[in-house]
Amino acid sequence: MAKDGIEMGINTLLAHSGNNPRDYFGFVNPPVVHASTVLYPDAASMAGRSQKYTYGTRGTPTMDALTLAVDALEGSAGTIAVPSGLAAVTVPLLAFLAAGDHLLIVDSVYRPTRHFADTMLKRLGVEVEYYEPRIGAGIASLMKPNTKVVFTESPGSNTYE
Repeated sequence: MAKDGIEMGINTLLAHSGNNPRDYFGFVNPPVVHASTVLYPDAASMAGRSQKYTYGTRGTPTMDALTLAVDALEGSAGTIAVPSGLAAVTVPLLAFLAAGDHLLIVDSVYRPTRHFADTMLKRLGVEVEYYEPRIGAGIASLMKPNTKVVFTESPGSNTYE
């Protein structure tokens, strides 16, 4: 992993990623920003939506520091941080599935994920089909032309197969 063409070790990368002490009056760690409502300098700024931070749940400097650090560590082009494991599951499912698509999902899936699939995804017109966790190569027989996602967990929630 390189920063400005210089190869860094993991500890150096961790110490230098996601923040710039000059942005925080020399403090090495970025401050924790607790935010909900964000003020605009004037109505024109609000109407133009040119301000980077618009509402606490849409990002803060703290969240930016975290996602930039993950980008540096993983070599990713952009990181989305979410507040829960269920959100981490539902965001990509919503991104990759649309009405008419087919989802294959392991039968031992985490119960809240099953609830999301059986309620929200079905209501959005996604065909949800569960498969036996030990299906192995037999999963090929369940694939359809409209299968967009094969969702698995390893080990399976509660059953650990």
